Amino acid sequence: MIYKLSNEAGREEIENEFGIPFRYPNLYRPNPIINGFHEINLSVVTMENPTEVTLAIWGLMPQDFKEDWQIFQDNANTLNVKVEDLENVTWMQKSFKERRCLIIVTGFYTHLIKNGNTYSYHIYRPSEKPFYLAGTYNILDDGFLCTALTVSKTDPFVSSYHNISNLAPVIVPKEEAAAWLNKNTTMDELKRIIQNPKKIKLEAKRVPNQSLSKDLGPIISTESLL
Repeated sequence: MIYKLSNEAGREEIENEFGIPFRYPNLYRPNPIINGFHEINLSVVTMENPTEVTLAIWGLMPQDFKEDWQIFQDNANTLNVKVEDLENVTWMQKSFKERRCLIIVTGFYTHLIKNGNTYSYHIYRPSEKPFYLAGTYNILDDGFLCTALTVSKTDPFVSSYHNISNLAPVIVPKEEAAAWLNKNTTMDELKRIIQNPKKIKLEAKRVPNQSLSKDLGPIISTESLL
């Protein structure tokens, strides 16, 4: 499982890379350490609106959920969701079929246990450009979005830097982005994207464990988007 991401790209860099604008451009801020254990936003592109980048709370909750994020996450950690859960957990099924999204990052953090010690790594593209991760989303009672990473078995490269679990985010290349967001894409093709993703070149850099523990701020409230 992955609980920390990075998105260090500037707004214009993201818009140029993917060819779509931000819905709330003045609210976007680059963030080198996005800590999923705190209520925080991710930049996403949704099936509902594939022509804009918007914001979603990291941590999937049931559609029209009315209580606080923390209440739900204390009982069910949904920062990461496996395809088996998306298919079999009742309230997640429509998310998989009707509310898939692409989560924009410049990297994610992994953890390797070796000789009784934990080592942390930042996984990113050699170009350091942003890329897409597969996700699903729901719409809360206040109209705000919440999202989860879709995770699958780690590939050999990621496994060499991440053995604290055997799951990692699914990277969606730009050429497959439209298929992930298309309502007519078959379940077989969606599973192929998740379980047998096309490889992109990645690099890994060791980072101090303590640098990942800092809190980089709260979520932007729904009211600030209105």
